[in-house]
Amino acid sequence: MKIFGIVGGTDAGRAELTERLVAAIAGRGFSVSTVRHLSPEAAMGQPARPVQGYRSAGASEVVLASADRFMLLRDHLGAEPDLHALLARMAPVDLVLVDGYRREPHPKIALLPGRDAGQPADPTIRAMAAEPGQAPLAAQPLPLFHPEDAAGLAEFVLTETGLIRSGFDTVIAVDWSGASVPSPRKPSSDAIWIGVASPLGETVSYHRTRADAEAHLNDLFAFELAAGRRVLAGFDFPMGYPAGFAPRLVGEAWAPAVWEWLEARVEDGPDNANNRFQLAQTINRQFAGFGPFWGRPSGLDLPDLPERKLCDHEALGIAERRRVELSVPKAHPVWKLYTTGSVGSQALLGLPVIARLRRRFGAAVWPFDPATAPLVVAEIYPSLLGPQITKAMREGEIKDSAQVRLMARSLWRLARDGALADLLADVPDWPGRAEEGWILGTGHADQLRLALI
Repeated sequence: MKIFGIVGGTDAGRAELTERLVAAIAGRGFSVSTVRHLSPEAAMGQPARPVQGYRSAGASEVVLASADRFMLLRDHLGAEPDLHALLARMAPVDLVLVDGYRREPHPKIALLPGRDAGQPADPTIRAMAAEPGQAPLAAQPLPLFHPEDAAGLAEFVLTETGLIRSGFDTVIAVDWSGASVPSPRKPSSDAIWIGVASPLGETVSYHRTRADAEAHLNDLFAFELAAGRRVLAGFDFPMGYPAGFAPRLVGEAWAPAVWEWLEARVEDGPDNANNRFQLAQTINRQFAGFGPFWGRPSGLDLPDLPERKLCDHEALGIAERRRVELSVPKAHPVWKLYTTGSVGSQALLGLPVIARLRRRFGAAVWPFDPATAPLVVAEIYPSLLGPQITKAMREGEIKDSAQVRLMARSLWRLARDGALADLLADVPDWPGRAEEGWILGTGHADQLRLALI
């Protein structure tokens, strides 16, 4: 059971900050309880609001302690109870947030302003929470958060206590396929390739169908997570559509809602037979004139899915490209479903898999979710490695194999060296991000390439 504290003056707002932290941490699936310390003169009937607030936020148990008694529905006589004695009486949880007890040796957040919130040399103070313009009390540099930044504070506490780890033990890179038939038995580029990098080395596997690849990934994720390892899995297709599409399709500007919508409607058999073209036509029919999707075999009679681009995306109120693709101009638009660079087909057939991974393993899909879960999924673009791919290809190796092998290696080395956190943190915050997502490593191509050397 981990412990983290919040200290500050009487009117600093400790109860409010504790309540926000309880909600943020419980919202991530962790069990959390609270202990609140009261001054000897405080009556036990006064702190009703903190009790109600902590419980409403999701605390498993709330302990209120003073010189005369503590509350876990029992009286206490004698000396003020020791914190460890209180903790021993509580049911096991992942984390206990301690409000007060500033002289105890557990790590703490100091809330400012606050009399005696923490001394400059107090090693138990690990971070400060303060309004803009308030001077930190600690002389040494400490992380500084806004008191209402519950998400940032929660991630800091969870990382500090070891409940989540910032690094990754294993990195997986996946080159997905939108093929309609099984790939050749002899390894070829028109297939699914999965590269894995870990302390044990590098492996690459070849998969003829999406069903086989998904089964392989499920086994791989289950094995890694059971061993207590954190996994980053990168897929080379768009995780979102340009802003404006999700509200038109599912009624909300949230990419995961699109994944679930597609999962309920995509038909994808064990032999790769699928209905992606027919489904794209169905979506196009929801728009006046030509819908956003285009590209299909000429033999398919689908009048509302043109063979070439005919739509006016501006008139539809939906951009042709996502914001990230303006920074990666070689990336093909997600609306393209046929011939070279048809990432639209990969997305239509891959996003249902992402929905299942999110549900089956509790995967966090970055940047829509915080990258703090044991399994984190992200969008990758192996071409960011540029000419390094050709230079590092093995004799006779298929380029797709080299791409996933080298991308997994690059990201794993960055994770090993503590540099991957910078890539995960570097994503613009704009209203369309919840729909569009981002490509991991955008703007850091040189860093990705240097990691291969």
